[in-house]
Amino acid sequence: MQLSMAVVFLALAALLPLASADATFSRLAPGAKCDEYKIAEVASKDECFNAAAAALGISTPLKLQINGIGFNGCALNTVANVLIYSVTPAATPATHMTLPTLQYICNGVPMTTMTTTITATTGTSTTTSGIFAKLGPASRCSDEGVPDVPSREACFDAAKHLLGLGDVNAMELNNVGFTGCLFNSAANMMMYGVTQGVPSESNMKLPTFEYVCSGIPTTTTTTTATVTTTTALYAKLANGQRCSDFGLPGVLSKEACFGAAAAAAGLAGKFQLEVNFMGFSGCVYNSVAGILMYGQTPGVTPATTMAFPHFQYVCDGPAPPLYP
Repeated sequence: MQLSMAVVFLALAALLPLASADATFSRLAPGAKCDEYKIAEVASKDECFNAAAAALGISTPLKLQINGIGFNGCALNTVANVLIYSVTPAATPATHMTLPTLQYICNGVPMTTMTTTITATTGTSTTTSGIFAKLGPASRCSDEGVPDVPSREACFDAAKHLLGLGDVNAMELNNVGFTGCLFNSAANMMMYGVTQGVPSESNMKLPTFEYVCSGIPTTTTTTTATVTTTTALYAKLANGQRCSDFGLPGVLSKEACFGAAAAAAGLAGKFQLEVNFMGFSGCVYNSVAGILMYGQTPGVTPATTMAFPHFQYVCDGPAPPLYP
């Protein structure tokens, strides 16, 4: 994880003023991670639900341990009002997922860092060769037929200033589900990232993500008509696959997920949990936690729903063939 020169001063601004005088815990603003401020995650469920919650005045009655959802440690889901402790073996502090609804709880207080920002004056001649466009929410550069911004420098320098975003913070954030340049409207921040294995057409879409492209889109509105045929068949996919990969619709309701779909997929005896606003939409079996989960996240579609190596989605339709 690398912080841009122009955003190190974000260290204090990203914190909410919640800790008491003798507390050793901090609650970060959405989009920030403990690793960015070189402080440790909360190390245990007991510490998360008791000492940290008490120190920060978090009084939500719902506290859950949900393993395998993209982070290790303690976080508050502000929309669902749930305090969550999670263990995800494949996640590292630098790759913990971020969501506009998730506030990480850290064990310690971030350090204050002073930053000097150098701005070019009228005595400097600048030549700009690129033309950039900022898209609306729920649209990728590939959707509009234009290339992504190819580098962090182009994102934070030329694109940022040409789009009138010169005063906002900037941060490099890798391996979080997108590759390219975007403006996070919730955090008021320019972000550039590279996620291995995620091409432009698979970039994550969120209501707060406005992608910046290297070029001018030729189309502005796309209408897609989808015809869905509902059947009584359900299929549980292999790890890391989405229903949309096989042209299958997801399970559309909690009742269907925990009822007919669970029975058809051989998951009727598994613990069941509804988890909303956590980056996935649909019915999925979390093989790390041994939980059948149903959830909805606004702005997340079947094509962009999270696909962790231990997520086995249940789809509304017949099982896909083993071979093409």
